[in-house]
Amino acid sequence: MSDAPPVDVALAPSRTALVAIGVATVVTGSVMLTLPWPPLATAAIIATIIGWAADRARVVALRRGARSVRRVEISAGLRIRARFGDGTTVVGRVEPATCVTWWITTLVWRPEDARFARSVLIVPDMLPADDFRRLRVLLRYGRSDAAQGAPASHA
Repeated sequence: MSDAPPVDVALAPSRTALVAIGVATVVTGSVMLTLPWPPLATAAIIATIIGWAADRARVVALRRGARSVRRVEISAGLRIRARFGDGTTVVGRVEPATCVTWWITTLVWRPEDARFARSVLIVPDMLPADDFRRLRVLLRYGRSDAAQGAPASHA
């Protein structure tokens, strides 16, 4: 059996992710307003939530800034090469915690010699439909050894 060709995709800004972040911010802020906490504490927490949302909207949804992942290349052995907004490229391995569905993919990966894993949110409007399909197929079935576990269809 031959390996599948690598998938190399550029991630575009996403309106879907931007709307989801906005909805999560409004809902969380609304819940905070219903709690019987001192007004100063509530205001501080809501300011923190808005700050988080602004950062996530910029990095995840709009793909701006040095920390945003702009391009990923994944080979059949689930090796990943991620290029960030500042031009740096980091090589690593896709982790088994990666979640692949038809409407959202959370790509969990660990850079070489890194202690913690990182994640990349990918929704359908970030790339062409064919690229999104090829990426999902490779992530779901592109395992190269027993250490990575059984493919999702055999779980």
